[in-house]
Amino acid sequence: MKRIDSRPIPDNKEEIRSFLIVRNEALRLPSTLRHHRSLGVHRFFVLDNGSTDGTLDYVLAQPDVHVFSTTERYSQSHCGIVWTNELLNSFGAGHWTLTIDADEQFIYPHYEQISLPIFCNYLDEVGADIVPCLLLDMYSDAPIEDTIHDPGGSLLETCGYFDREPYQLTRIIEPPYLEIHGGVRERMFQQVQALHPPRISKASLVRWRPEAQFLSSTHTLSYSAANIAPMLATLFHFKFLSDFHERV
Repeated sequence: MKRIDSRPIPDNKEEIRSFLIVRNEALRLPSTLRHHRSLGVHRFFVLDNGSTDGTLDYVLAQPDVHVFSTTERYSQSHCGIVWTNELLNSFGAGHWTLTIDADEQFIYPHYEQISLPIFCNYLDEVGADIVPCLLLDMYSDAPIEDTIHDPGGSLLETCGYFDREPYQLTRIIEPPYLEIHGGVRERMFQQVQALHPPRISKASLVRWRPEAQFLSSTHTLSYSAANIAPMLATLFHFKFLSDFHERV
């Protein structure tokens, strides 16, 4: 992994920092960055893994993005976890950090009125370290192959629908101490008995400590004496655009 931008990184623990691993995300990334800027994310750390669609040029042109690059295989980094933990420990320690994919957009209770910095101040006041999230698959009212998205537009306007139910929550022993299954993917594939329902819970917003590390994507993490926020946030998940079949 090497850093390829030269922008200064201030030593300011009040900054909320977002971390992303990307590969060929020019279709989704502009909307995702705009959304999180509007919430109040101060700075983004993006690792590009060999994009060929203009993603790298795009992020290099963004004044609030620090850009890293690697040509290593994604699978050899335990699906990006090694890279993610390295970036978080280098640039996220002591900060509220938001670790997301390019097709995920974070929201929380009253996000329309309360900025992310104010929300994180509240989390500090109640002693919370981690906010559990429901990964909510979004889709349009058209077939997937006809769900055309303009990179300059809003992903939420392109895909404004989701399954209201059912969702099942179970307790686990690792932070964030819960696991959620359900939603559209379980509904569509429930007849395939060999498939385990996909896990749709994450811990994306974390007050990062140097000894912390994600264990399985951002679904679980190692975090001693973690205090979980008394709420559930959401990650809008925009997987089902017209490029879905080709990407799969």
